[in-house]
Formats: sequence, C-alpha cells, structure tokens
Amino acid sequence: MSDPFAAKRRSMREELFAKLFLLGGWTGATDTYKRTMWAAVPDVAVEPACYSLTFRKGLPEPGAGNRLVMAGHEAMLAQWFHRPLKASDIALSLEWYAHHSATKAYPAELWDAVLAKQSGGDVTLPVDVWGFPGGQTFVAGVPCLAFEGMGGLISYLEPAMCRYFAPVIQATKARLMHLATPRDAEFGLRSAPVEVCNLILLLARFVGGAGAAALPQLTSNDTAEFLYPELFRSIGTIGHEMMCAAQSFDKTLAAAEYEMMDRFVTKMGSASLLCDLVDAETVGLQNALRVIKNHPETDRVGVRVDSGDIAAQCVLYFQKMTQLGIPPRVIVFEDEVTPDAVRAVYDTFRRQTGTEPTILFPGAGGYWWKLVHRDTVSAAFKRTATADRPNIKFSNSPGKETVPGYVRAYGRGDTIIVADKSESIDGEPLFVKLVDQGRVVYAESFQEQAARADRTWDRFTKWEPSPLVADHLNRFRAMRTAEIAEARKRLA
Repeated sequence: MSDPFAAKRRSMREELFAKLFLLGGWTGATDTYKRTMWAAVPDVAVEPACYSLTFRKGLPEPGAGNRLVMAGHEAMLAQWFHRPLKASDIALSLEWYAHHSATKAYPAELWDAVLAKQSGGDVTLPVDVWGFPGGQTFVAGVPCLAFEGMGGLISYLEPAMCRYFAPVIQATKARLMHLATPRDAEFGLRSAPVEVCNLILLLARFVGGAGAAALPQLTSNDTAEFLYPELFRSIGTIGHEMMCAAQSFDKTLAAAEYEMMDRFVTKMGSASLLCDLVDAETVGLQNALRVIKNHPETDRVGVRVDSGDIAAQCVLYFQKMTQLGIPPRVIVFEDEVTPDAVRAVYDTFRRQTGTEPTILFPGAGGYWWKLVHRDTVSAAFKRTATADRPNIKFSNSPGKETVPGYVRAYGRGDTIIVADKSESIDGEPLFVKLVDQGRVVYAESFQEQAARADRTWDRFTKWEPSPLVADHLNRFRAMRTAEIAEARKRLA
C-alpha cells in the first residue's frame, strides 16, 4: 500500500530546509563589512582562498573534556546552498547596496566573476566545502570545516556558517546525556526561539545520542515524529492545565486533582500522573497512589515529579508503591535535568532503596538550550590561505591563533593531525566533501551519523599540526616575535 503521509512528509521536509535558505535568496545575508572590504580590494576578493571554521573551546560540562560532536550539515549548509541564487537578485542587490544603502559599497567585481562562471538565471556558488562528517567526534582547536573558492565570496558565508555552534553543542550534549542514562525524553519545544530551531536540535540530538542502535528518540514535538518517524517517537501525558480545569471554590484542591487524574487514566489507559499541582509529597502522592490502585486493569500508569526535591520524591514514590504492593511503575522526573542531575538522582535512589533505578525516566527541556551560544565554544570563521600563500590570524588573547593553509584532518591513534591538502599524511582521512561547486553532496543518513558518534567519542584526545603546517606556524610565530620586539624598541 502507498503511504498516505509520504507526499506531505516530503513537502514538509523540503519546507523545513527551505526556511533556512537566505531570506528571499538575498545576498544581504552577511555582515556589512564584507561588502566594504571586497569593494576596496576587488583583485584580492576574486583570488582563490581557504577559510576554516574552528571551535576554539570545548563545552564546559562535566564529561565533555575537550570533545565536540559534528552535527547539523543538513540545516547549516541549507542556509546558502539549499538552492541556486538568482542572477536578477544579485543585480538588484548591487543597485541597492551601491546606491541606496546607508553604507554605499558593493563588491561588483566579485559578483561579476561569480556570474561569469554561470549561464542562465540560476547561480550556483563556485565554493567547495570539506569537513568532518556528521557524528565525528573531534577536539576543540581543530578546524572542523574548510571552505575553498573565491575568498570574497566565501567571506559572505561567515555569519551563517558560525551557526554550526548550535547543532555541534547540542549533539555533544546528547552524547553526555546518553552516557548518563539509557533513556530520556526531550521536552524543549517551548524553549526554542522558533520551531525550526527545535527541529535542528532534535536532529543533532539524534546524531549525538541515538548511538549505534539508532533507536527512536522520545520527544514532545509532534511535528518531529511526523517528519522523521524513523528517528523520533512522541511522548505525552496529563498536564497541570487539565487538572486546574476542575478546580472551584466548592470542592477541595485535592478532589479536583484526583478527578482529572482518574478521568485521564479511565479514558487513556496510561499516564505519568503529574503530582505537584497542590503538593507532590502529600496530596499528590495520595491521589496518584489512589488512582493507580483503583485501575488494576492497566499497569501503564506511573507518576511524574518536576518540582522540589526530585531525588527524594523518586525514593518516596517508589517506597510507597512498594509498601502498597504496587508493581514497579515508571517515575518520570524533570526540573532542570542535566546529565549530572540524572546521575545524582540515580545515585540517591540506589543508596536509599538498594535498587537499580530502572524505573526512573528523566526528561529535559531547558538543558538543551543552556550554553547554546557562539561564545561557549568560541566559534571562529577565519581566512587561512590566499592563492598559494598560507595566512594566519594572531590575537592578544590566548588560544585564538588560526591554523594556516588549505586544511584537512587525519586520524592517527588518539591524535588528529591537521595538515595542508597538498601533503601526503600517514593517517585516516577524516574530512569528506560536503559541498561541490555550490551543490550539497553530503547525504549520509542520520543513523549512520549516530553510529559514528558512538564509535568515535572516546577515540581522539589531542591534535597536532603536520610537518608543513607546523613549519608555517613556526615561521609566522618567529616573524611575529621579531616584529613585536622591534616595535617595542621603536615605541620606547
């Protein structure tokens, strides 16, 4: 039988990534100084160049070390490469920015060079992108993507490509959560700036946390399950608002809570009863146990705790159910859940009950958005070569020195070797081609990416430059040291 949902699913997936493409296909999706720089030096703008994206810091969470998990190619590359630009839009942008914008500058020679390589109204950017495939674990400080083509054109990509910080951070968080618990659920839709951001998060979470088994990840985002039923499974239960609806001044709060708990279970047959509408340790506890006892026809009714002393409440509910002879039921716990919080709740449960916490089920919402900022990992998109000349950017802040050259990455033992593409390196090539002359060519399944995250998480602990890159670094550093010393003498 044909799938009645297939056509709608395809169109929605297309729309998801189309929403990320440049607004209206307009080339203004960059910072103003890109226009001014390349209008000033048009000959440099059209020269071949390499830019690299580097996360200079690791995620500051326990267990992360200096490791990060690559994710987000499908969404991030869509920003500039989802479909061709239009020659008419490029002409219109020239008219606006050269004559009407407050900053009147436009690198016309650069865009003319782009147009000269095309025929017809569609314009595919002459840019190649190399980088780590999805799921690859790498260490902070290693260039994770390399962009090659006309330098001024690649420069336009910087704001969009720096946004890789979000899926990379969230895939790394997913790996940390996966290591803390064998099962969890994501409830972060309301934390996302817009729904598209939550869908990007969920795909990154699958890559980082699904593991080699690639089991569907639980989420409350219904759209995610429809779009990718092979990746996600919806999870939902009773909420505060339903129980509040029964409240009035002519009945007790406890009676209103019990009424809605009972009605929900009677109708649905399963529930994680939310117990803190009045008080989770007294009224809610009594109501939940009463509902469970009154519905012996189902064993799929558990509880959910999400305020107060979560660890103590998990123990309390387990002990009370045990005393009443109720078989083990799932206890969902939320409220600022992090991998460390999960471990703390599990440890308390083991210590106070003498039982493994197999019935405990963590759910996280806000966690997936904490620290999701560019500055968290210090994402940097910098020029590393022009024509056949390596380039470097120094800084007065430690750790901001770039790696020069047309970079590639190789694996050797527990070390990532960062080399120039001209070198022959004894190691496993880690970069793959993601974009070929403006067309996305990377098409791995999310399951393949999740399996890679599983097998590479513990592999690499450090990185080092290749012989040629090391030589470039040493020569640039020597030049800098000598020139600073001479400048200090002159200033003195």
